[in-house]
Amino acid sequence: MSMESVLAKMEFRKFEASIVDFFSKKNGYAIVLTEDTNFTALLRQTLNKHLGLRNKCFSQVSTVEDALKQIRKELAAGKKLLVFIERIHRDKEMAFLVRRIKKDFKQCKVFITMTEAPREQFILLHELGADNFITKPIAINTFIEKVAHSIKPQGKMGQLIDIAKTMLEQGAYEDAAKVGRTVLNAKPNFSAALLVMGDAYKGLKKYELAHKCYLGAGDSAPLFLDPLKKLADLYGVAGVKKRQLDCLTKLDKMSPLNVERKLDIGHIYVELGNYVSADVYFEGALRQANKEAIDYVGNVSQQIASAYEKRDPARAEQYLRRALRAKGDNLDKADVETFNSLGIVLRKQGKWREAIYEYKRALQVSRRDENLYYNIAIASAEGKEFVQSSMYLKKVIQLNEDFVRTETAIAYNMGLIFYKAVDHVMAKMHLQICLAMDPNHAGAKKILSLM
Repeated sequence: MSMESVLAKMEFRKFEASIVDFFSKKNGYAIVLTEDTNFTALLRQTLNKHLGLRNKCFSQVSTVEDALKQIRKELAAGKKLLVFIERIHRDKEMAFLVRRIKKDFKQCKVFITMTEAPREQFILLHELGADNFITKPIAINTFIEKVAHSIKPQGKMGQLIDIAKTMLEQGAYEDAAKVGRTVLNAKPNFSAALLVMGDAYKGLKKYELAHKCYLGAGDSAPLFLDPLKKLADLYGVAGVKKRQLDCLTKLDKMSPLNVERKLDIGHIYVELGNYVSADVYFEGALRQANKEAIDYVGNVSQQIASAYEKRDPARAEQYLRRALRAKGDNLDKADVETFNSLGIVLRKQGKWREAIYEYKRALQVSRRDENLYYNIAIASAEGKEFVQSSMYLKKVIQLNEDFVRTETAIAYNMGLIFYKAVDHVMAKMHLQICLAMDPNHAGAKKILSLM
């Protein structure tokens, strides 16, 4: 056997040892979302037969809901997770799931399994945080190497970068900068180290130095998206909206399937007063979201509505209605927030009757929600139907007698409505609660003086 073969074999043994250590000593576990029995068999053969791991160390799930449930369960049990996700599962792109996992369960390592992927989809998944990609069919040795690299960087520079990132998460910016300098001394212009340095300087509020590092990272790796993303964030912190918009627009051209970025661009155009351009990006975000998941369409529509809520309530209304239409007959308690937002923008337009109608629709999926009854009461009061409003407030009290103590404004509003409804006993009680919370509340004092 040649020396090269011996060295290669020794290197491969390190990969195997990393995986065995992860599952046997570090409480590792794998979750697989796939209906591909061949891939599941490969995983079982690799872990149980090839690496000799005898304990149950992975579960296969068949739905997104089951995957999220299993992730929560295993993390609660203290497991470190590898999550394998089929790129297209049941005819749906799984980018939204990668986004969800990396947002809510950052500690998970995510692997995308696929037979092929368009370049734009590959870029998107990488940008959303996918840790590695497995192109099927795959040999066991190649599979082991990919998993090992994701579990633990095999090179010294990669390990130092990981240490620096941990320091950044802990707020140890000076220490992270020192590690970054160590890496750059050994490997000048290394883009990953420049990004670490930029993040450290940003944390230390040394924005000019952060800017210089991010620009250097971009020069070192012109096709690398992270430097542009870091610059966009930095310009956002500095309030330089037009430069932030320029970076985000370039990123959108490089990676055109990123829904969240289209939303960010749309929000900036709204702030700049350019609603036409904002709508172009918002519509693009909705089209892409629709390809991923219906629930995601509703979430995106809500985010767009929030951009318009104060500036253009009529536009916000359109997007909120689209969010509800996207759910069709599958409305549930998670949609109450959308109904509440819709009620707010309708009331801002003086459409208090329509707001009440939408709040009552929400009651069909959340019948004992005191907030909805309170909102109906407020909308009725805006229409000067005070007696009707007071009846809804009594329903609120029936459901939650402590609701009045949630906020001073709520106590005052309830007291005022009861006063207008000529229910002075209830008015006095709620206004006194308001004064107990804020002894200097002028409105409550004034109404009490009139009774």
